[in-house]
Amino acid sequence: MKYLLLVSLLLYAAGFVSLLLHHRSKNKGAFAFPSVAFISCGLVLHTVVLVERTFSTGRLPVAAVGETLLFYGWSVAALSTVVMLRYRERFTALVTVPFAVLALFFSIVSMTPPRPLPLILRTYWFEVHVITSFAAYALFTLAFAGALFYIVGGLKKVRSLEERCTDFLDVVSKGVLWGFFFFSASMFAGAVWGWLAWGAYWLWEPKILWSFIVWFWYAGAMHVWYVKDWKGRGLAAAALLGFFIVIFTYLGVGLLMKSSHNF
Repeated sequence: MKYLLLVSLLLYAAGFVSLLLHHRSKNKGAFAFPSVAFISCGLVLHTVVLVERTFSTGRLPVAAVGETLLFYGWSVAALSTVVMLRYRERFTALVTVPFAVLALFFSIVSMTPPRPLPLILRTYWFEVHVITSFAAYALFTLAFAGALFYIVGGLKKVRSLEERCTDFLDVVSKGVLWGFFFFSASMFAGAVWGWLAWGAYWLWEPKILWSFIVWFWYAGAMHVWYVKDWKGRGLAAAALLGFFIVIFTYLGVGLLMKSSHNF
């Protein structure tokens, strides 16, 4: 299955190059279809690997760093494809697709042979917790992309971006809103899983503390949306900074700190 992942990686990369050509070419239609086709085909192969690993191990492939990167890359690629097909939005994919490429690359490099799940992970609440977490991460990545283009467009140096600032702000607001919804669901499922695993809904440990920081940050970001003077750049800045908090919570805590989430 590693070869399928390599092909998927190449297809994502080809899709990204096609996106660049699409935005730089005067003939926009020439690269519109290839960009979506490459990324969609890569997503299909990526999905095949996820499904195969799930059925071969009897569990969702999220028990090790390489597996979680595989799942995160898939989540971002899937969301990018939906945005391109449903909303015809191809600017944000210039940011989200590279994240899918990087996640898949490091997943291939760090992937380890499947191993049985620890007893404390053998519950559907754990899988619900993980699925909703990565749905939130993907949406926060999309919000980050929209915020980046909104701020660049606001500098009024790139006319094609300046004209789409309202669209980018809409991407940011929806990414933050739905990301917060899924992350809240993840926190709830994680609390139930924690009670089943350790007999407590809350533990004073880094991963849980940083997860609450993420939750409170995006709760604040949503409130910023209702403040007229902060509705534009304020929300975009919150989405930009929030994404770095998310990445640290996802990867930094596990790599730098001892946590109950290190398996």
